[in-house]
Amino acid sequence: MTAGADPTAYAPQTVPPPGETLKETLEALGIPQADLARRTGLSTKHINQVIQGAAPLSPDTALLLERATGVPAAVWNAREAAWRTQLAREEEEKALADHVGWLDNFPLLELVSRNVLPDRAKNVHNLRRLLDFFGVASPDVAENLWRGYRTAFRRSTVLSRNEYATATWLRLAEREARERDCGPYDRAALTALLPCLRALSLEEQNTWSGELPRLCAQVGVAVVFVPALTKTSVSGATRWLMPDKAMVVLSDRFKKDDQFWFTFFHELGHVLLHGKRLTFMDDTENLSPTKQHEDTSEDEANDFAANVLVPPQHVAAYGKLAATRHLSLSAIEAFARTAGIAPGIVVGRLQHDGALQWSHGNGLKRTVALT
Repeated sequence: MTAGADPTAYAPQTVPPPGETLKETLEALGIPQADLARRTGLSTKHINQVIQGAAPLSPDTALLLERATGVPAAVWNAREAAWRTQLAREEEEKALADHVGWLDNFPLLELVSRNVLPDRAKNVHNLRRLLDFFGVASPDVAENLWRGYRTAFRRSTVLSRNEYATATWLRLAEREARERDCGPYDRAALTALLPCLRALSLEEQNTWSGELPRLCAQVGVAVVFVPALTKTSVSGATRWLMPDKAMVVLSDRFKKDDQFWFTFFHELGHVLLHGKRLTFMDDTENLSPTKQHEDTSEDEANDFAANVLVPPQHVAAYGKLAATRHLSLSAIEAFARTAGIAPGIVVGRLQHDGALQWSHGNGLKRTVALT
């Protein structure tokens, strides 16, 4: 192997056809083909076709050859399987060569940085590696699979996005989440855990980044952090991996704690409110008016997140704060202390509600940077 070669890349090795091995065995044993035909009860023509590779070496034939040559049937079956596998790989190689252009849809530089691909080369090896990453047989199968996903998204309805990058981001999250050990999903326990999860917003990232996944794993929710890829415009997503295990994936697209925590509880809203029959939510502006009217899951998840972050007992005080003219940072911090949430979350809520200009109060927001 040359220096820098990819040890996992497919490198076809020449496998001799079983007929060639049979021919060499007969020569070594001094058994003519006609004699082998008599010993096995097969026709000389069939023996010759096996040797020439024109006829497959079946398991039944392997047993007959075992008795006639002393070579175990398992050896003949293994040679036949290896030969047929090589032929299938060669056919696949030809078929995949016609689909190398599929790689153009993906942000190859980021795939390299995420260790999905070894380099940005547009070749069959990288195409096969990408298909292995997604766990699919072909590009067509991949796209059909993605169209059938039932996933709820919270992402920008304004920014352009690359659906292939989004699929990659989601697959990165899924692979990590499937490896995460979780207890069985417990809806009541997750509901009871909400105040504790909410309180983590007060902690520094080096604390909540470990506690958030740990606590959620106990109630059957695998929380994973995957930085957004270019043009995914995605903040978070929810998917049920198994009937008793949900995945919540969060990006750091906005880089601020108000957006991060709202997204987290938005995704938990999907888990708690919409059960295990989530519908993929693309941009609502692209849905038909009827569909927009029928599908309220995003609004429900938004309301859920807002109510968790500012629960009913603090709504009146928040209303007074929002109605205050010339809001001071000290007033915002005082409410945040009373409500038990990070000040940046209050700033984000006030900005969203139009009570605070988008340019004001941002110094109270903390940066979120996932790696």
